[in-house]
Amino acid sequence: MPAADSGQEFWASFTLRVGEKCELALPGLGTAGFLWSASLDGDAAAVELAWERGFRTDDSPRPVGASAPERLRITAAAPGRARIHLAQQRPWEQGRPLAAHTVDVEVLPPQMPAEPASQPHDRGPR
Repeated sequence: MPAADSGQEFWASFTLRVGEKCELALPGLGTAGFLWSASLDGDAAAVELAWERGFRTDDSPRPVGASAPERLRITAAAPGRARIHLAQQRPWEQGRPLAAHTVDVEVLPPQMPAEPASQPHDRGPR
């Protein structure tokens, strides 16, 4: 699971097959009003995006007032290429975001199961 540090920019590129999922962990600053948002370029039908915000029950305890992480789950939906632009900013503010990241995703068709090796038929003596 790739992770991004707040205040820095990163550019990631990866390949998924239809049906596979990837999760990006992004540092949250919700206590200061900042949220991550995503926009798509390219084949928008190639990926499905879903946000999970907040601590998970299995996360280690955090100090009071700590901002919860945000996770973007990317599901490969159809073959194609999509570019995901991520921006962390306050929804009511305009201008340059606090942090921005770009993720390129190539989605390949699902991998076909390998065909079993052809077995010679034993017909016995004729």
